[in-house]
Amino acid sequence: MKLNNFLKADRQKAERMIESTQNLISELPAAIEEQDFEGCVEIAASIISHCKDLKRMEHPEQVVQLREIVSNLASRGINVSTVRRVYQ
Repeated sequence: MKLNNFLKADRQKAERMIESTQNLISELPAAIEEQDFEGCVEIAASIISHCKDLKRMEHPEQVVQLREIVSNLASRGINVSTVRRVYQ
């Protein structure tokens, strides 16, 4: 499972959420077979919620790499504040 698109702080949470989503997906056929449609709706809602959370947590790999570089520089005491252009 590739977690490169998640910040280091979010990787464990993302991994657990992905595993939970996979478990929910595997439960869905049994709920359909048993005609437990309310259970199907609950499972589907949980899957959707997990996927939305994962989408929100996901960043392009370059952003993750840049954040790690900035964190490394900041831990060394280097000022890494944002610089903004002043328009006149």
